[in-house]
Amino acid sequence: MNQEKIGNFIAQSRKKVNLTQEELAEKLGISKNAVSKWERGLNLPDVSIMEELCAILKISLNELFAGEKLKDSEIKKQSEINLLDVLKLNYLKEKKYKLLSIFIIILVFIIIMILTRIVLIKCGYIMDNNLNYSKVYIVNEGNIKGNVDINSFGRINIDFDIGANKYGKAVFKNPDKAMKRLKKDYKQGIKLIQKEYQLLPLSNFNYKSYGIYGWQVTNGTKEEQEQARFVSRFMDIYENSFN
Repeated sequence: MNQEKIGNFIAQSRKKVNLTQEELAEKLGISKNAVSKWERGLNLPDVSIMEELCAILKISLNELFAGEKLKDSEIKKQSEINLLDVLKLNYLKEKKYKLLSIFIIILVFIIIMILTRIVLIKCGYIMDNNLNYSKVYIVNEGNIKGNVDINSFGRINIDFDIGANKYGKAVFKNPDKAMKRLKKDYKQGIKLIQKEYQLLPLSNFNYKSYGIYGWQVTNGTKEEQEQARFVSRFMDIYENSFN
C-alpha cells in the first residue's frame, strides 16, 4: 500500500470536488492537519471515516486503496490486492504494538528493579559497593570525613572494627556482624529505646529511629541509658553503609 500515492490521489480528488483542506476536514469532523498529513503520505485516513471520505470525494474504497481511478475490469483484481494490503498493514500494526508492549514491559521491569535496589540499599538489606569498607579510616587524611574515634569501637569488640568507604565516610568493616553483636551485647539499651519511644523491634527498616532516640532516653538505669547512647553512636556509623 503506497501511502504517498494514496495521498496524492486524495488531494486530486478533493480538488475535483472543489473542496479546500479546511472544508474537507470540517465535513469529516477532523483537523486540517490530519488532511494535510494524508495528502503528504504521512498517514492514512482512519478506517472509521474512510467510507464517508470516499462518498465526499466521489471515489470507491478500492480506488482509495489503489490511489487511482479504476476501470470496471480492474476493480475485482484491485479488491484482492487491497484486501492483501489491509491484512499486511494490520499484521505490521499488531507486530509494532507487540514490540512496543514488550519494550514497555522491559522498561517498567528495569525501573522496578532499580527502585527496588535503591529501597533495599536504603533499608540495609543489600550493600552498595561504593559504600562498602574499602580503606583505612585515618582522620584528616585524603577524603576522610568526620572525626570518628575508631579505636573506642575496636576496644569494645573486634566486630565493631571501623574503616572508610569510597567516599571517606566511616563504616563498619562488616556491618552485618556489627549489628548482630550490637543486638547481642546491647539488648538492655535497645529495649529501653524501644519501650520509651514505642518502636517496633530493631531492624534494618527502623534502625535510624533507634539512632535518633538513643540520645534522648530519660528512663531506665544508668547502664541502660549508656547502652542506649552507644546504640545512637553505632547507628551514626552503621547508616553510612546504606546512605
